[in-house]
Amino acid sequence: MAGEFSKEKMVDLDVRPEIESGSDPFKSIMTAVSSLKEGEGLHLINVFEPVPLYTVMKMKGFDHSTECKDGIWHIFFFKGKAEEPATCGLHREESQTAKSRTIEIDVRGLEPPEPMVKIIETLTLVDKNSVLLVHHHREPLMIYDKLEHLGFEASTEKVSEGYYKVRITKKG
Repeated sequence: MAGEFSKEKMVDLDVRPEIESGSDPFKSIMTAVSSLKEGEGLHLINVFEPVPLYTVMKMKGFDHSTECKDGIWHIFFFKGKAEEPATCGLHREESQTAKSRTIEIDVRGLEPPEPMVKIIETLTLVDKNSVLLVHHHREPLMIYDKLEHLGFEASTEKVSEGYYKVRITKKG
């Protein structure tokens, strides 16, 4: 765990009611994060460990500490030191021009939430001069809203039954 945090400077957000009602709490979490004051962190209370959220929050400059007590997850997000993104297992294809590149990942055959985790983790490598090309077994409808909040956009092409190509680019 890089960085330090104080539980006294945490803003509590319990997303269990949203999850129990069948809603995705991502928007609530991003709203809470955007309203944090200098020096504050977010104490997220959840019924499961939100692994894909760790990468999203890392991209926003937050480290985390996780505890599970009596089946309830307490995740503390706090400002930490930026780290270099991991590139293990990625296939990078450099294009002819030095100004643009395509990063390809294949998430076909992975069980949820692994495709979303792998896509979000790879976003740390995408800048305005690159494209993330994802080979997927279905249209990833659940990720579009998350991409929007992170400053990315996506277009999906159905190649054949059970095969989709998703192009993700950074906005602006």
